[in-house]
Amino acid sequence: MKKYQSILSAALVAVLIIPVTIVMATPKAEAACSYQGYLSSSGKCSKSFGFSNNKYKYDYDDDRYENRYRFNSSYYLSDQYNARIAYLEALIAHLQDLLEKQKELQDNFGESEIDIKTLSARDIDKDSAELRGEIDFNSSDSAEVWFQYGTSINNLNRSTAKVDLDDSDSDLFTRTITGLEDNTLYYFRAVGEDEDGKTDYGTKLSFRTDRDNNDEEPDVTTNSVRNIEDDRATLRGNVDMNNFDNGRIFFVYGEDEDQIEDVENDFDTYSEIAEDGDDLQKVLIDNDLDGNDSYSETVTGLDDDTRHYYSLCVEFENEDGDDKLICGDVEEFETDRT
Repeated sequence: MKKYQSILSAALVAVLIIPVTIVMATPKAEAACSYQGYLSSSGKCSKSFGFSNNKYKYDYDDDRYENRYRFNSSYYLSDQYNARIAYLEALIAHLQDLLEKQKELQDNFGESEIDIKTLSARDIDKDSAELRGEIDFNSSDSAEVWFQYGTSINNLNRSTAKVDLDDSDSDLFTRTITGLEDNTLYYFRAVGEDEDGKTDYGTKLSFRTDRDNNDEEPDVTTNSVRNIEDDRATLRGNVDMNNFDNGRIFFVYGEDEDQIEDVENDFDTYSEIAEDGDDLQKVLIDNDLDGNDSYSETVTGLDDDTRHYYSLCVEFENEDGDDKLICGDVEEFETDRT
């Protein structure tokens, strides 16, 4: 009974000394952990307490299961007590782990002598940018500064080299990063460490790299026709915008092969194309394509027993900001006789 009392007392004391803010920051348990499991410093499930077939259980020391306690109405009273003791042991271990993590936070964060501020990025290119930060030394004589960055705001997985500064240097510091992906959103922050190894972080900011002006133009493919009848047919094709956006996708078709072939060279936009009866017609099928897609469109009102020509085209804005048309190969088919 003394053992039970001491464990209960320890649990109550631990609960009382843990601030609410620490409990709110409870580490997330892995899937392998039972209910109310916690992560150890090694990232594994060290202790847990949960349910298994309506029985309580307690797993100790990772996956070795040195102690297994079960609780069920059909079990002995001593087993029920052991299950509850196991729960308290897990809770105490969990709270102790939180205390250790709080100490780590106090040792490494929030007590730095320096103040770091992240400034907006400049000289942004398709594959590089200049990151900027500002430091207030306060009572510190020197510090190390650097930047963290990445494509996820929650995972700044890349860092620049650390630079030594002293209070006689400029408060502003910069670093140009290279090897970035074009047209990509990056997040970054300035970081500093004072003479005592205490770290301070600036606010996370973001920037988007420029589009690569040498990107490939859209790829347009005119595919074979389907479902040919005497007065209709299904035109098909696909478009890959590559790194361009806002494509207007349409088919041109008709009985005059030359007019179909000249669309790409004679016009810059879909609206400029003037239809010419049975010889040249157009049909818009997508007004805003980003990425790639496949298309099919059934056109009607065709003359029977007649050869027709068609092509899939895209209107887009090129790297110079000008409207441009690109069309796939001109294909042909013949309608059925009535």
